[in-house]
Amino acid sequence: MVAAAASTRARTTAVPGGAGVGQNFGQGSQLTRSRRSFGAWVMIGLPALLALVFAWQIGSSLLHTEIVARDAVAVSRVSMESDVAGSRIDLVVVDRGGQETTVSGDLQIKLREPDGAVWQTSRTVTAADFRPLPDGGLLAGRVGYSVVVPATDWLRAPRRGGAATVSVNVAPADGTAFSTVAEERFP
Repeated sequence: MVAAAASTRARTTAVPGGAGVGQNFGQGSQLTRSRRSFGAWVMIGLPALLALVFAWQIGSSLLHTEIVARDAVAVSRVSMESDVAGSRIDLVVVDRGGQETTVSGDLQIKLREPDGAVWQTSRTVTAADFRPLPDGGLLAGRVGYSVVVPATDWLRAPRRGGAATVSVNVAPADGTAFSTVAEERFP
């Protein structure tokens, strides 16, 4: 018996339009394009979107310009400190970014003891009146404004450590008025 050798040949698949495997596709050939599913688009698009947002965050911080309005909008802090001439009221004004700034306009300060005794002053201030506050106080070194309440202005000396209410009203020459009320203790 003679065994016939099995013939193995690579099968060629015919593509409609006439070209065989390994040949260039000519006119009239039809290629089927694979379509991506919705999940594939999400898997590709979401990381790409996150990469764009990340690049935007980095790039926008590098291109950020410092055009911040330095107008005073609030009194940051008020404190009462002892002074050789009486009691000193220190205050610091800030801009929208929370940075210390100065103000030009009218300033009214009212100091009230619990028994009703009141000391008040109204002044016109300029940016030049604001300077680093004296050492030894809570606001030492910060740029602010100080007012000394002379001991002679009180009919009787305020109780040391006694509570007081400090009201500050600021009316800038070119902006909106603002105010604050603070509970402080006499030094």
